[in-house]
Amino acid sequence: LEETDRLTRLVDGLLTLARADAGRVPLDRKPEDLRSLCHEVTECLRVLAEEKRQTLALSAAQPALAEVDRKFLRQALINIVANAIRFTPAQGAIQIDLSRNGTHATIAVRDNGPGIAAEHQARLFERFYRVDRSRSQETGGTGLGLAIARWAVEANGGRIELDSTPGRGSCFRIVLPCV
Repeated sequence: LEETDRLTRLVDGLLTLARADAGRVPLDRKPEDLRSLCHEVTECLRVLAEEKRQTLALSAAQPALAEVDRKFLRQALINIVANAIRFTPAQGAIQIDLSRNGTHATIAVRDNGPGIAAEHQARLFERFYRVDRSRSQETGGTGLGLAIARWAVEANGGRIELDSTPGRGSCFRIVLPCV
């Protein structure tokens, strides 16, 4: 069952990216409350963090509206937060911060995990790229999650950024124009 689930995720990811490459993914962009979306994703993934005795916290003091396809942006955020949970050690911390700065909203996902070496950061969003192939297969990763996240964010008019220091953790930021 686990192998079937892994293969299903792999095929679904490949289909999403193939359709995106062909321009055949219809987006349903509407003004969405990013605070609500962040809360939804946090609650959805909280059980995974609890299994590893991790802290998963959300800070979203102010509302932020962006014109996005909620389904695809939700998937991007889930992929990023799930990776933070997967690679942060037991009893670690993952923090999601939503902020608004003028015309843009930023969703930052910070962790105190192992961080990512500089030589891997440029390729991290490539399909099938894995920093540590053996560790990724142990945890069920397909190497498509961040490629899908980047596509989804860019398709919604945004960008995705990464700051990471080995031994100190990572911060993935989704930056979107506000409405």
